Amino acid sequence: MKIYQLGTAGDRIVTVKKSQGQLVVTVKVKDDENKFINLPPKRWAAFRQVVDDINKNVKSLLEGDQNVKFLQHIGGAYYVSVTSGYRCVDFRKWFQPYDAKDLGDIKPTIHGVALRLNEWTSLCSLIDTINTSHSTLATALPCYFNDDHVNEQGWLNCAECHPFLVNLGQ
Repeated sequence: MKIYQLGTAGDRIVTVKKSQGQLVVTVKVKDDENKFINLPPKRWAAFRQVVDDINKNVKSLLEGDQNVKFLQHIGGAYYVSVTSGYRCVDFRKWFQPYDAKDLGDIKPTIHGVALRLNEWTSLCSLIDTINTSHSTLATALPCYFNDDHVNEQGWLNCAECHPFLVNLGQ
């Protein structure tokens, strides 16, 4: 297992290790079992595709924009967000309440990790290092490039793309 420290505080780390037969990148707060996010290869690939969008929103936040409200699905029930008023990049698992009326009615859980902006910068600089050290992560593609997505039904049945459809009985 490889461990990388984020920022100078030392309480947030990135690990790369094998889990259930595949490499998984984990971003977590040390010694807190609820503050982490797992990025298996397809989710790692989806995350890599939105890094520029995240950086654009972080830049707007740093420039004092009071209207930053970025929320991007990166696979499964996981989202990354950047929001005015919070100087962080938040990775979080979301859920759909049992009484939800539509797909947009989702809520964040306590399971996730918020990276301070200097930690976010550290994570960005680690992406190439991780990809160079682990070719399976470097060549991974998001699930929507999978052959199972060749038609709409395959795409709709993908739990990575649509984690909340089951709760609505669809």
